[in-house]
Amino acid sequence: MSEKMTEHSIVPARVPEDTEDFARLFVIAAPEFAPALFAGTQDKVAANCFRYRRNITSFEHAHFVKVNSGNAGVILAYDWIANKKEQVKTTLLIARYMKVKLIKQMRHLQWAGEVLGKMDDGTFYIACLAFYPEFRNEGLGTSLLLHTEEAARKAGAVKLELDAETYNEDAIRFYQRFGMNAVGEPRGTVIDGKEFEFIRLSKDIRGGN
Repeated sequence: MSEKMTEHSIVPARVPEDTEDFARLFVIAAPEFAPALFAGTQDKVAANCFRYRRNITSFEHAHFVKVNSGNAGVILAYDWIANKKEQVKTTLLIARYMKVKLIKQMRHLQWAGEVLGKMDDGTFYIACLAFYPEFRNEGLGTSLLLHTEEAARKAGAVKLELDAETYNEDAIRFYQRFGMNAVGEPRGTVIDGKEFEFIRLSKDIRGGN
C-alpha cells in the first residue's frame, strides 16, 4: 500500500459528541442504498440507533479517526456474538424511528438482514467504513482496518468481512490490497426500481498478517 499517512488518532466513539458525524458518514458510506433502504429516514435511524447501547449500530461498536482533533472518518464493526445478541434490539429501534415507513420497506430490510447481515461464527464484520471526501486517499482507511483487524483477533475472530457494492470498484480494489478477497456470488435486490448489488469480501486473520 503506497498511500501517504496523515497524522491521526483512532478513538472510541462517544455520545452525544459524535452522533451527528456518524449519521453523516453512515450515508456517505451508502449514498443511494441507505436512503432507499430506510425510505428517507436514514439520518434519523442512524443517529438514534447510534446513541443506544447494545445494538449493532451502537456507538459501542464504532471508532473514529481524528485529524487535527476533528472527525475525519468512522468504522463500525462487531463480532458474531454481538450480532446474535443485539439483532432484536436493533430491529426494534429501526422500527421505532422508521415508523409507518417500516411496513413498505419490511421485505427490503429482511433481505438486508439475511444477506448483508449474515455472519458465520468466528466472523468480525465491518458494517460501515466512511470518510469525509477531503480525508480520502491519506492512509486513514488502512489505519482503521489495521486497528479493526487487531480488535477482531482479540475477540477471537478468524476472519474479517464486509459487503461492498459491486459498482464501487475503487473500494473493492482498496479492500483487495488489504488482503480481502471476494467470496461467493454477488447478491442483489431492487428497491423502488433501482437495483443494488453487493459482493462479500473476506480476510482470514488467523496466524498474523
